[in-house]
Amino acid sequence: MPTLEALSATVARMETRLDAHGDEEVRALLAHYRQLLPRFNQDLADPRDAALAASAALMLIQSVAQAKK
Repeated sequence: MPTLEALSATVARMETRLDAHGDEEVRALLAHYRQLLPRFNQDLADPRDAALAASAALMLIQSVAQAKK
């Protein structure tokens, strides 16, 4: 089971990689993702659960980014 530190590092890598993507739709999805981050932290009491929610949202955005290639 990944630690909170490992999950946080994965989320940071995914954010960095997607931030570099030039597609307008990907950028718009990232903006929505960033609006959701406080909600994840507010609604999910366990920080690990919030990191998992963030990584799931980023995986969806990554899927859209890959489809744009």
